Amino acid sequence: MASPPVLHTGVLASVPSRLLHPHTIPVGPGPVGIVVTPDGATAYVAASGGAEITAVSTATDTAGSTVPVGAGPWDLAVSPDGARLYASRPAAGVVGVVSTASHTVTGTVTGLATPKGLAVSPDGTTLYVANTGGGTVAVVDTATHTAITAVDVGGAPDTIAFRPDGAVAYVSVPGSGTVRVVSTASRAVTATITGFTTPTGLAVSPDGTTLYVADSGRSALALVSTATHTVTATAALATSPVSVSCSPDGTLVYVTTPGRDSVTVVNSFSATVTTTITGLVSPQRVTTTVDGLRLFVTNGGAGTVLAVRRPASITPNAGSRGGGTTVTITGQGFTGTTAVRFGSRLAPEFTVVDDSHLVVVTPSGTVSGALVQVTSAGGRAGVGHFYYRRLPLLESLSVTEGPMSGGTVITLTGRRFTGVKGVWFGKTFRSVTVLSDSRMTVVAPPSAVAGHIPLHVTNQGGVSNTLSFTYVATMAITSLGPISGPRTGSRPVNINGTGLGAVTSVTFGGVAAVFKVMSDIKVQAITPPGPPGPAAVVVGTADGRTATSPTPYTYT
Repeated sequence: MASPPVLHTGVLASVPSRLLHPHTIPVGPGPVGIVVTPDGATAYVAASGGAEITAVSTATDTAGSTVPVGAGPWDLAVSPDGARLYASRPAAGVVGVVSTASHTVTGTVTGLATPKGLAVSPDGTTLYVANTGGGTVAVVDTATHTAITAVDVGGAPDTIAFRPDGAVAYVSVPGSGTVRVVSTASRAVTATITGFTTPTGLAVSPDGTTLYVADSGRSALALVSTATHTVTATAALATSPVSVSCSPDGTLVYVTTPGRDSVTVVNSFSATVTTTITGLVSPQRVTTTVDGLRLFVTNGGAGTVLAVRRPASITPNAGSRGGGTTVTITGQGFTGTTAVRFGSRLAPEFTVVDDSHLVVVTPSGTVSGALVQVTSAGGRAGVGHFYYRRLPLLESLSVTEGPMSGGTVITLTGRRFTGVKGVWFGKTFRSVTVLSDSRMTVVAPPSAVAGHIPLHVTNQGGVSNTLSFTYVATMAITSLGPISGPRTGSRPVNINGTGLGAVTSVTFGGVAAVFKVMSDIKVQAITPPGPPGPAAVVVGTADGRTATSPTPYTYT
């Protein structure tokens, strides 16, 4: 028998006892999919080893009626209005449609190929089905329960997740190591996200800015920007993850790791593991109550659902050693809080928002990983750790100047780059690729003006020192004055243009001339002798750039 589930964070003693003690709910053999209705009243569980769906009351944590749907139900999805439940049955090649009012099957979507992952569009008009046996995603009209089209995703799809605005659906394709981005308007793949080994579970943050990818092949959780479709951070896990879900407030990410019989809890802000729920038996999926205060985990190897309180969280969970970081602590039993400690130091300010939330200003500190404890009439409890960070330090740039058009790739060298999200070029922000704690790269943005621009970065510890990057105007000659002169040379000529400050050579018809750089827009040269006729005027720089006058100089 498995040992009782263990949570490595605490809550105050004033929390009702029903929420303090994890307990299991029998639901049938091999439970996998689980969803909570939008009203929060019922959790539905698919018993893949049986032929039914079990309705669980979230008020009493007890199993109620069962819905016979046929052998092997796998994944579940619920309509936004809560009226319909969809259940995939891979072996039968169908998706069953269940009325949540009558708990009966009212329709069937047929013609599918080993359907597994399901997702309903936010507007409820379409159901997306992962056809693992066909390498496609079926788009189903929820009014008629018929497939409208099939989107080729280039391999067997696993999981589907919609962005909250409904504009795109993300589809994991484990065999190709990619996540496909499907436009819901064109119903076609519009982008491919790479950088994974075996992506399986997917979840999108409530604000729609981040896609969480369970990379089973790398034993990691990848965080992907939904704006750029690039991996922005990675959280290392103890073993291969299978599925992912987010807390309703977006502060925690829950990752099932069946190989360790556990659920790993990741802080979404810092992409760090904050705690682990252990003592499970091959956990498959996690969902939460509507308020996010409790979790339901399908115990695939035990035929049960674990009901357990939400772990406490601190967001952000890192900040400056000087203190002053405003953090939100989420937990339970915070009414009547009298003190909040970070290690041995009292927080200078805190506000009790409600029984589940505190807003706290951190004191100064130097010990990274300071235990945070909350004290109230119910006692004292640890709610997590806060990590004091030092400021990032910039030491050098691989390239110190570039064109005003931008596009220069710069490698920054320094210290404490972990947690850095981007570089500020003056007031313009650009995302970075952090290669290590001491190296990162960034692409310079365009600039409307030439000259020196200060660069700085920030991490959870604060703002770095600055280094200078110089935008160089595009070198060009716009005019000459005068445009002609004697073949004997020795005539002063003004070469006018832009970006001329770096000129190191001037030629007339290929013959070097004596010159002086007057400014970024003017070079004065003395013509060398030349044969009668036109002569091209060319300026050059030490790095090989050249510019030619649109009008030649004419020797007379």
